[in-house]
Amino acid sequence: MIVFTKKILILFFFFSSFLLKSQTNTHTHSDFNFVNYKENYIHLYNDDSNFNTLFKKLDTLLSEGKGKVRIMQIGGSHIQAEIWPDRVRNNFLQLSPDINGGRGFVFPFKIAETWNPKNFQISYTGTWKAYRNSVKKHKAKWGISGITVVTTDSISSFNIGYRSDTLTNYSFNRIKIFHDTGPKSFIVNLKSNLPSKTIIDHDLGFTEFILESETDTLSVEILKTNKTQTNFTLYGLSLENDKPGIVYTSVGVNGAKTSSFLRNQLFVNQLKSINPDLVIFCIGINDAYNPEFCTTCYENNYDQLVDWIKSVNPNVEFLFVTNNDSFYKRKDPNKRVFEARKVMISLAEKHNAGMWDMFEVMGGLGSIKNWENYGFAKKDKIHFTDKGYHLLGDLMFSALMKEYDKYLKSKDEY
Repeated sequence: MIVFTKKILILFFFFSSFLLKSQTNTHTHSDFNFVNYKENYIHLYNDDSNFNTLFKKLDTLLSEGKGKVRIMQIGGSHIQAEIWPDRVRNNFLQLSPDINGGRGFVFPFKIAETWNPKNFQISYTGTWKAYRNSVKKHKAKWGISGITVVTTDSISSFNIGYRSDTLTNYSFNRIKIFHDTGPKSFIVNLKSNLPSKTIIDHDLGFTEFILESETDTLSVEILKTNKTQTNFTLYGLSLENDKPGIVYTSVGVNGAKTSSFLRNQLFVNQLKSINPDLVIFCIGINDAYNPEFCTTCYENNYDQLVDWIKSVNPNVEFLFVTNNDSFYKRKDPNKRVFEARKVMISLAEKHNAGMWDMFEVMGGLGSIKNWENYGFAKKDKIHFTDKGYHLLGDLMFSALMKEYDKYLKSKDEY
């Protein structure tokens, strides 16, 4: 009886908070005639397909306040902009008070002179050279982020802070800076008045600073301390705290294809520090933009990425997201979306995963014109406006919560 009551309370709290959010956010209302709400659910193709491993951890977090739930969303420019992932992240954090586990893996994109998410600010000193996995002529080592920056300045620095107008403050006391740790590398020094402990992990390639208390700003200097040191290579950072909670990481690179991420030779090693429970794959819009789109190559590339991630966490679960509707060179609907969609279904079946059909939820072929007419997509007929990405985030989160609701009800039946 106690267990049953607890589950009812969880459901009541969840749906109360979700409904309250709906009343203050029109994007969760089903009143946009250009959205196909009937398709807004997670497609599961096998009888034993589910997200129960993820939901069990989420259930324990929400009902007992224990553990970390780690989610990672991967894609191209849709994800680098961070508007869509940040919307989903904040929706998750509203499920219960005090479940903010930290910001997760981030990259200071401004140093690479590319689009930096609006929800955190970067400043830096020194001259840096940037390499992106989506640029064929770039040759470098990449980690999870798919972007690498290198400096030969003997004294350089960077700072990260959160904007005062962001929805959530991501305080942290654990800072992992992923970089080359060999003898030729400059060292990392944390500029902070807070007492801290420093750990250098040469195997996984990071320097970790553990603070005695939390902060929401980071200031780091890169220093040359001996003659053998010649440069500093930065792959990204992880910002977390020691509290139970949700850590929602997004990894996006402008122009990235599935093959781009296969260039990330440090991906698996660095992924061990994230160890995601759910990976949301949103790579494909750039693959299918090419008239020479190879569906077999596309599927094989995804298979390789799945294998990499499973080598870190065999129990990880996957959600494959179909490409959004788009136009080729702004002229005609890109019908290669149908080929990519078939691959996503095949991948979901093969890997016992879920599929969220963003293409059909948008309204199918040519629907991005309607999104543009209502101010939810940009004129390039590929990308979305801020409110368009917010809507996508709300819709995808709603689809995930429908599955979580089924999980809770199935548990109460036993």
